[in-house]
Amino acid sequence: MSEKVYDQAYFDRWYRDPAQRLLGPAELRRKIRLVLAVAEFHLGRPVGSVLDVGCGEGSWRAPLLRERPRLDYLGLDSSEYAVARYGRQRNLHRMGFGQLAE
Repeated sequence: MSEKVYDQAYFDRWYRDPAQRLLGPAELRRKIRLVLAVAEFHLGRPVGSVLDVGCGEGSWRAPLLRERPRLDYLGLDSSEYAVARYGRQRNLHRMGFGQLAE
């Protein structure tokens, strides 16, 4: 079995192509609001930081910051493309998922 490649074509298909994408902007906003509400209910306080493991291009970062402007966001992903393209501006870092156990 070949290793899955998370390149620009992958993100174009699953995140930008309206016919194929997993979530549109409105669905993503609702999902983020739900995740924040559940986390804050259990924490008993506002979310102050997010570690987004498997962040891809960091598509959750901007909507999270719209909801919580003071939030600290750190994204980790195995995609060389995503980190090279968006790493600096979205605080994304490359990490192989096998490294999480180390």
